[in-house]
Amino acid sequence: MKTDSFINRLFREFPGVFFTLIGEDERKARRYKFTSIEVKEQAFRFDGIFLPAKKNEDLYFVEAQFSKEKDFYPRFLGESFVYLRQHQPLNDWRAVVIFPDKAADPGVHPHYREFFESGRLHRIYLNELPEALLEKFPLNLFQIILNSEQNVSSTIKKIVRQLPGQFPDIRKQMIISELLVNLLMNKLPRLSFNEVKKMIAPLLSDIRKSRAYQDIAREVAQELTPKIEQKLTPRIEQELTPKIAQNKARAIAKSLLLKHLNPEFIAEVTGLSKKEVRALNKELAARKN
Repeated sequence: MKTDSFINRLFREFPGVFFTLIGEDERKARRYKFTSIEVKEQAFRFDGIFLPAKKNEDLYFVEAQFSKEKDFYPRFLGESFVYLRQHQPLNDWRAVVIFPDKAADPGVHPHYREFFESGRLHRIYLNELPEALLEKFPLNLFQIILNSEQNVSSTIKKIVRQLPGQFPDIRKQMIISELLVNLLMNKLPRLSFNEVKKMIAPLLSDIRKSRAYQDIAREVAQELTPKIEQKLTPRIEQELTPKIAQNKARAIAKSLLLKHLNPEFIAEVTGLSKKEVRALNKELAARKN
């Protein structure tokens, strides 16, 4: 399955996961910025780089490798050296590779043996992580990658049960839900969007019913919602109410599109049609240009 975009999004939304994986305090993430950087000369792109805010902390090159690639280490470390030459950071550096298991690791490369032996290159095998570490969100997302298709459903149920208590912020729940949908569609390509959506239906339902969701509707639609004067007749007010609801839904959709959430997921949350969401997306893209 394709994992690059998932790993990038996961570390972007939950940078503490990375530091937990390498055995350090997840709070260290507060002092780092996670980003994707293209090395221009060779058109290389890292899965991600953790850039430290302070000069005395390490810079981390991060790569998730879920298939066996014979020349992986020459490529990955070559990209790292080109970056170091181009940007010349003052920080020391470390490289971290995430494998699903040892079978995906091509093994110690003789040209780069010193990096393996010194610990500058850190290898993580997800299937060897302690079970207790993978019990809580967001690390339990890796179980979806590791599990067989038959076991994915039970893992999703556990995740959905945990989220409301762990992340009461509805905005964060929306981002997590979209992350789940994308991960599941990669893991289970034979399923349709609607079939995947059903797997997290309880979470979507809670989001739509929540008071916080309604607060978001009022917040993002404030400038777009027509004001109803107190003296409006009941008939005129009745005619305007559906338009106000539509404006709220459109405003919420725009807000979520700006966060780069999946348009199909946004349509499900807001009640707009996929066509309407796509049109809003084009409208926002045109404004940028």
